[in-house]
Amino acid sequence: MIFEAAWPWILSALFINTSHASPPPNLGPVLQSLVQREDTATLFNRPHVLNALFVDDHAGQRAKLKATSRMDYLQAWARARQIDFLKVSVLVRSGPPHWITPNRVKIYGVVSARYQYRHRLGNTTPTWFGLGVYHWYTLYWKNNQWQIAGDVFIDPLNQETRLVGPAIPVPIRVPEFSRHHKLSPGAALALQYARTYCGAAPGCANQNRYNPRYHDYNWNGGDCTNFISQVLHAGGLSETPAWSWDMKHDEGTSAWVNATTLAGYLVYSERAHLYAHGTFSQLTQSASKPIQNLQRGDLIGYYENHRTVHLAIVAGFDPDGYPLVISHSADRFEEPWDLGWDRTTRYYFYRIHYPLIRHSGSPVG
Repeated sequence: MIFEAAWPWILSALFINTSHASPPPNLGPVLQSLVQREDTATLFNRPHVLNALFVDDHAGQRAKLKATSRMDYLQAWARARQIDFLKVSVLVRSGPPHWITPNRVKIYGVVSARYQYRHRLGNTTPTWFGLGVYHWYTLYWKNNQWQIAGDVFIDPLNQETRLVGPAIPVPIRVPEFSRHHKLSPGAALALQYARTYCGAAPGCANQNRYNPRYHDYNWNGGDCTNFISQVLHAGGLSETPAWSWDMKHDEGTSAWVNATTLAGYLVYSERAHLYAHGTFSQLTQSASKPIQNLQRGDLIGYYENHRTVHLAIVAGFDPDGYPLVISHSADRFEEPWDLGWDRTTRYYFYRIHYPLIRHSGSPVG
């Protein structure tokens, strides 16, 4: 990640510092501590900790409201899925500070969070998933301490309606025969690519960086479909005039970068077939329980407001058989497939027809 040039620290001496003490120039450990405390508070329902972390003004309280909303969602989701969170470990890679005043600073931070959890029933072996989120933080120095005065980021738990009403516990266990089906060579290559270039989430390879051969759309509509197209291409799907990436102009066709268009293209071109769709309850509680047919290498489409808004690849299953996905925007490594979505979401399950022989020129490296 290339950070913009920061104002030199010495320029801050030109301002008159009105706090009781000058803020320390090394903000890396400060941001690390603030984010760790925030993520721990949201995971374990500690609103009093959040109150102390955010500045008591309009922008600070707006950021706190987002954190509180995430906290409420995580509690409701864990109750509904009969899951206990055990720990969250945070690593923050921060850029140089952009000083607004001597006491207020803007700083870019890539947050890699490792969440440990276990199921309450069935196989209760602890396991984990990773999230990688890109933030622009604003920090404020007051009363000899730093607080969060603003936070702009792509939220993996950004659903407005959340889990409305009482959370009904639903066990989800994909049977062993589906969990451990033999991967085709193409599906194996697709998952290898997904795990390599999934980005900032713990568990991702390539030093938590994207494939530099492709444009990063995180701050321009989202990168999930661009990433899934790369994954499918690495799995052996050759480019076509409708579905391709132009290296010279650093851009893809609509089917390459748009979730709705890619989903339609895959079915229309017979490179995939849609074998189930519906709400969470329809897919998990109906007599046929379509979720039990999920396999590694399948795609899940997330459908809201009359369009597909997100795509993820099924990467595996946790010890109790809960499906796990990998995706971008925000970066997810083997995250529970429905975490961050709500009761208004409809899910589409696609079986990809990976070629038996990999085409030449797949951008695996």
